[in-house]
Amino acid sequence: MARPRATKTVRDKHVSFRLSAEEHFKLMDKAEKSGMSVGDFLRARALQARKRKAREIEVAAPLPGELGLAQQLRKIGVNVNQIAHHCNRFQVPPPAELAPLLAEIRLLLNTAWSRPRE
Repeated sequence: MARPRATKTVRDKHVSFRLSAEEHFKLMDKAEKSGMSVGDFLRARALQARKRKAREIEVAAPLPGELGLAQQLRKIGVNVNQIAHHCNRFQVPPPAELAPLLAEIRLLLNTAWSRPRE
């Protein structure tokens, strides 16, 4: 009677990320100390990692008018992003009127965020 064939896991997916020289050295050192290849070491660390409990964050209820302000800021941000996208795509400088408007938006945002909440 023939021995049953061993099932081999096919690893056909690739994951890539960048490291600094120092991070790479530390990774190589840890893998070597554990007696594993770098790939096996990373796979073991990633797949057997402890699951962390999500931090609970208290969020204050928005004051009257803050929700409307947030919606307006979002619309302004979308418009500024469209201008930036157009300028980058067609290699044209931003309109001269944009710089003072952005400065005013920054000033208003800084004022709104530094205002004490009731």
